[in-house]
Amino acid sequence: MYTLLIADDEALEREGIELMIRHMMPDTFKFLHAENGRRAIQLAEEERPDFIFMDIKMPGIQGLEAVREILNKNPGTPIVLITAHDYFGYAKEGLALGVREYLLKPARRDEVLNVLKTLIAEAEESKRARNERLVIQEKLSQLMPLAENELSLMLMLECVQEVDLSQLANLLNLEWHKGYAIVLSFSRQSSKEWADFQLLKKDIYDAVKQWAKPSLSCIVSPVVGHQMALFVPFPPGRPNYTQRVMAMEWGERLRGLTMERFQLPLSVGIGSIREGWDGLSRSYREAVRVCADDTDFANVRHYDDITESSGQLPSSLDEEKRLLDAILRHDKQEAADRFNVLFERLEQTSAHHFPRLRGDVIGLLMFIGRGAQIGDGAELITALGGLEDTGSLREGGQRWLGSLIDKLREEKERSRSHVLQRALLFIAQGYKEDISMEQTAEHVNLSPHYFSKLFKQQTGETFIDYITRLRIDKAKALIAEGSLSLKEICYEVGYKDPNYFSRVFKKAMGITPSEYRQQIE
Repeated sequence: MYTLLIADDEALEREGIELMIRHMMPDTFKFLHAENGRRAIQLAEEERPDFIFMDIKMPGIQGLEAVREILNKNPGTPIVLITAHDYFGYAKEGLALGVREYLLKPARRDEVLNVLKTLIAEAEESKRARNERLVIQEKLSQLMPLAENELSLMLMLECVQEVDLSQLANLLNLEWHKGYAIVLSFSRQSSKEWADFQLLKKDIYDAVKQWAKPSLSCIVSPVVGHQMALFVPFPPGRPNYTQRVMAMEWGERLRGLTMERFQLPLSVGIGSIREGWDGLSRSYREAVRVCADDTDFANVRHYDDITESSGQLPSSLDEEKRLLDAILRHDKQEAADRFNVLFERLEQTSAHHFPRLRGDVIGLLMFIGRGAQIGDGAELITALGGLEDTGSLREGGQRWLGSLIDKLREEKERSRSHVLQRALLFIAQGYKEDISMEQTAEHVNLSPHYFSKLFKQQTGETFIDYITRLRIDKAKALIAEGSLSLKEICYEVGYKDPNYFSRVFKKAMGITPSEYRQQIE
């Protein structure tokens, strides 16, 4: 039901219009009456009517003055002027103010009806559009956290998606692309600490996000493994050193917040200020690297502080990526060569401080292990943490990288073997039907092209040759039993045409099924 305010100094006019509308459009309107402009303004403010019929000529505050006041406070309110021919000039002024329509006294039924139908249709359309906007806003509000998670994960994992970083940034209204990363890394030194973290990580994520978003205007990543990352914008015009000091203060506050609320040990790493999305991704890797340095005396560490104090070259991160790439390609020789280059660079910067060199090497290998998603950090620290000379440290690092590649190969072979076993079981259960390579590939969730190559590599046969051999072997066994006819055997092993079965059998065995039966007998 709509609310209609009728403003006219003549009561008969107001009642006549109401009676006319009630008769034409029953149960459609709630009516309000105003005998002058002041009362019309008051009712418009208190009741917020959907439509207003306003007489121009009224005592006190005139109609046009009331229209101006109402539209000033409630823009967009549909107002229809009611005027006599003598006041047509006023009607034109009203239209200039934003009045929707005007009616000449005495108002005719068809004119009033047409005006009200138009106003209702426009109101319904406006309501529908408003509801659509609200639905879109609600969906967008639900999408925003997902977009933020996606953007942060792309920065952390350097993955390639259909939606690129700039598109996600535009969706999130991020107008900055220069900043740095803060990484919170929770301890995994004991099984109890790890178990406690698993139970609390959702609460930790909520607490960090609730604190960091308004304070830093940053992007907050989900918890990945035992870490979460914040990507913080760099305010233009602020000196880098000042920002570094402030970042360290933010890191201390974040650590204090989580330690106080959750009683879980953690370290905080902060990367350099970088420009562009690639730069932010690199800042994240810097922050991860300084988090991994468990030998350092500080729990909140900035990459620039570490490099300045140890003399490390920042460009080593690119070499680390190349080393990781060699590991993922299972190239032991290239991995060994690249590790040697990095080791020598670290050795130069820590020539007189072996514990620092050992910490840098362990941090490097932990970074590589995390990137390869394999390897135990605690096991690595145990293996290398007790070494006391450069030669054994280099050899230990080489051995660990070699074992990492072996583990990756084994994992890959186990995965392939598992896929093959599932495929062979599927074939064994369905070879009597018209089974295809495409069906089998879909069953193990691989593309037909890749599955075909993998099947040939693992079995030494093509898919068709394997099916054929399986069917012929089964046919030979059934012929030897002697309980079924050759035609029945044909259908039993998955062939629909006895003649075709006979040709396939002869091609495989050199003789027809009948000749094979005679030999058996």
